[in-house]
Amino acid sequence: MNKLLWLCGIIAFAVVSCTEGNRGSIKEKDALGMYDSVLIERDPGFSCRLTEDYWMLYKDGTVTKCTRSVFASDDGKDTVRTVRFSDANGRRVQYLIDDIYVKGTAKDIVAVEDNNYCSDLGGLYIYFYYPGKTVQYQYDWGQTGVKYSSEFKKLMKLLKVYDAE
Repeated sequence: MNKLLWLCGIIAFAVVSCTEGNRGSIKEKDALGMYDSVLIERDPGFSCRLTEDYWMLYKDGTVTKCTRSVFASDDGKDTVRTVRFSDANGRRVQYLIDDIYVKGTAKDIVAVEDNNYCSDLGGLYIYFYYPGKTVQYQYDWGQTGVKYSSEFKKLMKLLKVYDAE
């Protein structure tokens, strides 16, 4: 009986040791390696402009802002003007996206005070492209009672989302 108790104790210790050693291993990996790319798209609502802006974060860490005309040009081509972020700003965007959406160490929304809603203010859509699936986050600017976190506000400021209005 005593040997059986010792054997069970050793097995339990081995199981706990192995599972404890693997905790946090996903957080230690490069979070960008988990998804292929991220598309951040702004919906202007009822106030349509002549151009659409969107931002891309690629697997290699490159961040670009793309501006596309809503209407086709005279020659019928769809032209997109692409501006690459500096490496420092690209890394900041990547870290904020990883902290908010992948690791979960920061929040996007800290409080919702009421359900007042205005439908014509547009919103923001964030798409994470994984191999075989897409995950979408949606923010409606018309929800007036939503309080965004400081990290989310930093991300919006770095991307200059509000300048696209």
